[in-house]
Amino acid sequence: MHSIKDIMLVQDLFKLTKPILKDIAADLDIDTSLNKNELVMRIYPERNRFSEETISKIENRILATKSTAVTWYRFDGGVTAEKFRRLIRENTRFFDPFNEMNPIQESDVTTSPEILMGSTALNNSGTFLRYIYKSGVRYETTPTVIRTVSKSAISTVYYDGDKGILEIRGDTRKAPDIARKVAQTLGLQIIMEPIEAPFEREMGTIADSIGGQLTEATSKPELYFEEFNEDEMNSVVNVLKALDEYMQTKDSDVLETHLQNASDSFMQGEAIVPFAALVLSGMETVGMAGSSEIRSLPLFSYLNPYLQHQGGFIKFPFTIENVEETFTIRIGITTQSVVFVSQVTEGVIDYVRSRVII
Repeated sequence: MHSIKDIMLVQDLFKLTKPILKDIAADLDIDTSLNKNELVMRIYPERNRFSEETISKIENRILATKSTAVTWYRFDGGVTAEKFRRLIRENTRFFDPFNEMNPIQESDVTTSPEILMGSTALNNSGTFLRYIYKSGVRYETTPTVIRTVSKSAISTVYYDGDKGILEIRGDTRKAPDIARKVAQTLGLQIIMEPIEAPFEREMGTIADSIGGQLTEATSKPELYFEEFNEDEMNSVVNVLKALDEYMQTKDSDVLETHLQNASDSFMQGEAIVPFAALVLSGMETVGMAGSSEIRSLPLFSYLNPYLQHQGGFIKFPFTIENVEETFTIRIGITTQSVVFVSQVTEGVIDYVRSRVII
C-alpha cells in the first residue's frame, strides 16, 4: 500500500520552501548551495532513499502546500475508509492505484480526470487520490513551425472515511468533474452534494470559528435600484460635494438643499433609502482591507449592512511543534472554496475543515 511519499510528484517538491528542500538535500548528501530548481531535480530521483526523518519532515506538508484551494462534498453515508479503498481498487481498470502508478502517457491525457495513484493518509481513516487531466495547451515556436503542446494539471482528493467528507484540492472549476469521477469509480448509488452551508454565513462568523481575524473583504453593494438615471446620480454626487464645501465654509444652507433633493429623489413610499446604500449602489465592487481585524473599523461597521460579501481573507493562529504561527486563508463565497494562501500542513487544513466545514 502506497504511503504519502509514494504518490509525491516532482511538482509537489517545487512547492516546498527552500529551507525544507535544503534539509532534505543535506539528509541525501546533496549540495545544499544549489538553487531551488536544481535542488528539486536532484532530490526527486533519490526519493526512494528518503530517511524516516526526511519522510516525517515532508509527509505532513507535501500535499498541503501554499495556494492549495479546497472544495468539499459530502457522501450520504456508509462508505468507510476501507470500503472506499476497496471499491476504488476494484473499479480501476488495468492497475492497482494503491500499489502502482497509472501508466497513462501524457499525450493520452484528456479533459476527463484520470486517477494516477492513491495512498493512505496520516491517519487510517483518510485516503488520498491523485488525478490528472488536460488543462489547456501552449504554443512552442521554432524557426519553421508553431507546435501546440498539451498542458496537464494535478488535483488531489482526500476522503475522510469517518465523516464522509470528500475534499478536492486544486482548480475549483474542475472540482465537480473530479467529484463525479470519484462517485463513478466507486460504482455505488450514492448522493454526493457540495457543502454550501459554511459559505452562506457571514465571513466574520467563519473567522470566529477558527479564532481568526477578518483582514480583507470584497463585496457587492445591495441593489436598491437596478440603475440610476443621470438626475439621481447627480443628486448623490452633489451631496458629497456639499459635504466637502461645508467642511470648509461651515455654510449649512447648500448642504441642506442637496440633502433635501436627494431625499425627494430616492424616497420609496414611507421609507427613505439609507444614503450609504445610495453611494454604494453606483459601485460594482467594494473592497476593504487592514493589517488586522477590519470588523472593528467604523467604516466597515457603517457599510456592512448594505453589502453582499463575495470573499475575503482571514488570518488565524495555529501551533505547530509548540510554536504558534499565523496562517491566511481566502474565502470564496461564490466559488464555495477556501484557498490556503500561506504554506500550510495537513494539520492546518484539518483544523479549518473541522471548525468551518464539519
